[in-house]
Amino acid sequence: MQSTKIPFRTSALAALAMMLAAALASLATPQLHALSAAPSLENTVPMAFGDWKAVRDTQLQVDVSRGVETQSEQPYDQTVMRTYVNSQGQRVMLALAWGERQRQDVKVHRPEVCYPAQGYSVVSLQVDKPLLMAGKAEPVPTVSLLTQNRGSMEAVRYWIRIGTQYGGDGLKARWYILKEGLAGRIPDGVLVRASQRLRSSDEVAISQKTMADFLVELVEAVPGEYRNILIN
Repeated sequence: MQSTKIPFRTSALAALAMMLAAALASLATPQLHALSAAPSLENTVPMAFGDWKAVRDTQLQVDVSRGVETQSEQPYDQTVMRTYVNSQGQRVMLALAWGERQRQDVKVHRPEVCYPAQGYSVVSLQVDKPLLMAGKAEPVPTVSLLTQNRGSMEAVRYWIRIGTQYGGDGLKARWYILKEGLAGRIPDGVLVRASQRLRSSDEVAISQKTMADFLVELVEAVPGEYRNILIN
């Protein structure tokens, strides 16, 4: 039986080529870096602003942390869920959810996914009027929902910011996250959601205006240096 021996020079060159290929692959792969952590949402978002103040609410909101992902894949590092009341007795539920690292497979939950996952049906969904915020030339695009669960109705107004972009639709968000990754960055993301329980669908128009005004006042009440956690 003839023995096959690889010359030392050939094997050394092959090993060198493999090392060089590994080094080039490492250089070609972006080294991802997450953006700096956000300030505490709990401390930054005021408990009272304008005519609104936070109160205890015995009724639970739709949980921003429940959705399609498993517990180990939750996209959020901070969440705040409160109920505010004004002098007219109007109640608005606020949900904020921020994640430092938005990835292709784990990113901010859209309410139209979260609500059905918790027993609600989406009666209507539409891109609503953008909201003009203090100190921002470009208004913030928002989405409005009307949901229903066992006869009770809930109106929702929200926006999602991922990095410098708004909108949480699958393809647009994935493409943006991919481009950021190729540039070596992992964008953060936040869901800003207001909601109101309704007695009938006749209250939808008034509710959406109330929530729009509430969200504008909320952002204006956050100290200027911290507003970029909510808006771009």
